Amino acid sequence: MRGLRHLMKNCIHQSQRSSIIQTVRFFTSDSAKPYSLPNNAWGRNRACRLELACAYRGLDKLELNEGVCNHLTAMAPAADGQGEVMLVFPYGQHWSEVQASSILGVDSNGSTVEGEGRPETTAACIHLGIRKVNPDAKIIMHTHQPWATAMGCLEDPSMKMVHQNSTRFFQRVAYDTSYSGLANAIEEGERLGHLLGDKDMLVMGNHGVLAVAKTIAMAFDHLYFFERAAQVQMLAMSTGEKVRLISKEQSESGCKTFWEDLQMYADVHFYSMYRRLRNISPDFEL
Repeated sequence: MRGLRHLMKNCIHQSQRSSIIQTVRFFTSDSAKPYSLPNNAWGRNRACRLELACAYRGLDKLELNEGVCNHLTAMAPAADGQGEVMLVFPYGQHWSEVQASSILGVDSNGSTVEGEGRPETTAACIHLGIRKVNPDAKIIMHTHQPWATAMGCLEDPSMKMVHQNSTRFFQRVAYDTSYSGLANAIEEGERLGHLLGDKDMLVMGNHGVLAVAKTIAMAFDHLYFFERAAQVQMLAMSTGEKVRLISKEQSESGCKTFWEDLQMYADVHFYSMYRRLRNISPDFEL
């Protein structure tokens, strides 16, 4: 639990009660939850599994995934209370099949220590590599969502300030314009981590996009609204007309306003998807 202890030393008092509070908020906020679980290592691990399974199923419903590829991960306390694990779905499972119980827990070497199966190679290389560079990247979500991926294939792949949703990401996006093939080595993840820096989104040129956040709800929300912003941008550009951009001043102001209460809005959005899934495919909670 070296990463968690480091976070505790810098953010909270060293007391048992404070440690519990910080761990509870390890992958989620303190907003009301649609589930109830014990406040112990198993319960926190289970809660993270529920939210991650919801993210997989929700993004599948939104058609932001591709085949059995792409991957979402979250750092969580190990179910047995011994350190922490990276939660990720098992290779070969479709996102529409992901359940809380089917999600794997892997260690820092990419070896499965919770569940049955193995993670997809690029998932381990990208996510573990990024976390070697940035241990605070607790939630990482990588997709090949169509509009944002198409934007990343342009000579200039940058997110333009063409719409209100675009301003949310003003100066919060990093770009990788040097496609280097499939990520089959941990060094590729480290390279992406250095490019990402302190940004929330990484446009991976000729590849896809990646979102980083402190909570599952926030990363989910990032992917959704980045896709909508990219869609509006690409549609506006496709007309051949000159695109009217929002000024730098208004973009900066809009971004600041968004981020003042963004976690609250992300929670409302994400847990509405959680409730929707309970109605149409409740087996994600198994």
